[in-house]
Amino acid sequence: MKKKKFEWGYLLLLPGLGFVALFLGAAIVMMALQSVGFLNFTGESSFSMEYWKGLFQVNFYDNLIYSLKIAVCASLICIAIVYPLSLIVKNMPWSKTWLSLLKIPMFIPALVVCLIITNVLNYNGILNAVLGGLGLIQEPLVLRNDPWGVGALATQVWKNVPFMLLIVYSSVESVRKDVLDAGRNLGAGRLRLFWEITLPLTMPSALVAVIMTFIKIFNDYTISRVMGPIYPSTLSNLMHKQAYLYNDWHTAACIGCLMMVTAVIFVSLYTWLGNRLAKQLS
Repeated sequence: MKKKKFEWGYLLLLPGLGFVALFLGAAIVMMALQSVGFLNFTGESSFSMEYWKGLFQVNFYDNLIYSLKIAVCASLICIAIVYPLSLIVKNMPWSKTWLSLLKIPMFIPALVVCLIITNVLNYNGILNAVLGGLGLIQEPLVLRNDPWGVGALATQVWKNVPFMLLIVYSSVESVRKDVLDAGRNLGAGRLRLFWEITLPLTMPSALVAVIMTFIKIFNDYTISRVMGPIYPSTLSNLMHKQAYLYNDWHTAACIGCLMMVTAVIFVSLYTWLGNRLAKQLS
């Protein structure tokens, strides 16, 4: 059997991959060491599991559940919006222009997005003014910093729909027209065409879009800090509080490690479920 030659062209990837692997890997190793008592910035460094034991006494579970709730709900709402939006834009004249306009929120900083949504959802915002003027509510709704996280959820959806659209639209657009025409000739309606042709063909892109959006939202700091409830908050806010407010970098490192583990578990589970669904649809 002929031995495969080494592809020297892969060495061209070393500058970029080496930079990412070195600095990202170093940060992960430092975080893991801090979580067990090493690299202490304020005292002696020694191995200890006390920080992991104390982690679950800082309202960790409430913040974890809130982070998962916001990330999962926002990701599912985004994909539910993006699929019909992609199909609509695909069949519109000047589709490229509309697609470019829909991408604008991607380039708006998170703090500016929070200000925009605040003007809509605030106690004296546009939404409450409209609903009150129509007589649908007796007093203004509390939708910013509310216990259910409605303000944070709405902001995350508005911010991440364009990002997900960027991934899903290209796969929806690549579905061949002759395949759809063949389905129409066989009597399939729009819903059946989507369910039996478009969805199976675009499922890999949809999985990637949902996973990347989930990771973005799960690790978010700015939007949850400005728009989310005072308690509970996201794990990133809890991590920031432990490090900078209480100067407890070891517990913050423990939270960071669990955030990474949680994201990996979700990605693995979602990929497994997505592959099973894709097999059933194909």
